[in-house]
Amino acid sequence: MLYRVELREAAAKLLSDATDAGPNVFSKRALPLTQEALPAIYLSAPSDTARSTGRNAPEFVRTAQLNVDAMVSEGTPEATQDALDALTEQIELLIMQDVGFQARLSQVSDISTQQEVTSENSAYIGKVRVAFSLEYFEEFSPGGMPVTSLDLHMQARGNTDFAEARDTFPLPNLQ
Repeated sequence: MLYRVELREAAAKLLSDATDAGPNVFSKRALPLTQEALPAIYLSAPSDTARSTGRNAPEFVRTAQLNVDAMVSEGTPEATQDALDALTEQIELLIMQDVGFQARLSQVSDISTQQEVTSENSAYIGKVRVAFSLEYFEEFSPGGMPVTSLDLHMQARGNTDFAEARDTFPLPNLQ
């Protein structure tokens, strides 16, 4: 499973356990929901970027975008804004203060928040997107056969049998 998907699912579990949205936290569902099903949270990890750490083994610093979209609906614009602010704070605090979630990352390099309250079909709907840039390290194991032994033959100043060595590696020690 892609690591950004693992991060999305871990964040979904975290948010469903401790926000006002309760069980209405979705990571594999499309919009829309009815007003009666609000508050609700949708999580997606739509993109990531990998930057090489150098010209050595294939290692990367990856930055995954985790979007947390939340919706609330209350009877007045003021109540909707208050509910939206409370849910936004819950999202940010849970993601940023959960030790287990943060241990999966090297850092959160960016947080962006956009909110709006609108009136659709005479209902007040508050929407927020909290976008987290989650940075982590990833390396790819080289393919091929595992190294099980090493044969060295050295020559010096025309002597083709100057030195030689042989060593075998037990398979359990290989990674």
